Amino acid sequence: MIELVKYFRILFRSAKISLERLKGFTEDHIQRLTANNPGGIFTQILTDVTAAYNAFFGDLASEALNEAVKEGKTIAMNDSRDALQKNISDNEGLVRYTYRDNDSFYEEFYPLGVTEYLRADLATFDTITLRYRTVLSNHAGDFTAQFSLDFNTLRGTFVTNRNLQLAAKGDVAAEKSDIAASKPALAKQLTVDLLTISLQYVGDESKADVYFDQAILNAAFNESAKKVTADINPDETQNVFDNISQPDVRLRIRVTGDDAAFNFGFKAADNSVVTETTHQLTNGADVTVTSAEWGWTSTNKNLNVTNPGAVAGSYVVEKI
Repeated sequence: MIELVKYFRILFRSAKISLERLKGFTEDHIQRLTANNPGGIFTQILTDVTAAYNAFFGDLASEALNEAVKEGKTIAMNDSRDALQKNISDNEGLVRYTYRDNDSFYEEFYPLGVTEYLRADLATFDTITLRYRTVLSNHAGDFTAQFSLDFNTLRGTFVTNRNLQLAAKGDVAAEKSDIAASKPALAKQLTVDLLTISLQYVGDESKADVYFDQAILNAAFNESAKKVTADINPDETQNVFDNISQPDVRLRIRVTGDDAAFNFGFKAADNSVVTETTHQLTNGADVTVTSAEWGWTSTNKNLNVTNPGAVAGSYVVEKI
């Protein structure tokens, strides 16, 4: 059967084509198109695909840079948190001695003990160290000026580094959103190029190799037979695997991206939206399951993922 609808689809958008492979495939195509443009018949699509590539590569390069900056800010923030925690822990002995006859004042500093500060998540740590600063200010006369200065200096450094980290995370999120727009635009333009070139050479299949390197795509899909690493945009559904034929296939699934929350599930069709949150994974998730545990049946063989959120994120699914 001839499926006419396939000629209306946007190709090259598959999750199985990584960002780096899409970049390499496009660079190769632009070089081939530049070298094989008889009479300038392909000048328009060459101009358009170059512009789409520049937008995409600019976003890709910026994301890589911002990820590196975010990592550096995170290290600095963690170091400053460790220093502040150590200060609070070291202070406990003096605070306990100072208020040895007044437990209520001690409990203002350490209502749940030192462990409250050591085990808190970042948002809570920020809140309870602000509380500590207020209490210390109220009882400043019971301690030396240096005691208060040391704590306030360390907390100030932590807050500064935390704010810088949050700003860096915002930059990464913004670049992911840009890629969410520039990658589909590039995929669409490459599809236009393919159709335009094939229209010029209808019946001459040898021209495919003149303008495109099929080996790059083959490598991408061969690689993705066992492992898929992809970004997923808001409200987007992707097919991760369409070649799982057994219920006992073991899968390792990881999710990254602030505010990420992706729905995974096996479906009959490779484009079916996963609305169920039964197997929803959020940022930092790293799980290992079998295909049967996540809904594989002889009918539902396609592992799909849907991003129901408002921001782009990333995932890795690997057969192990």
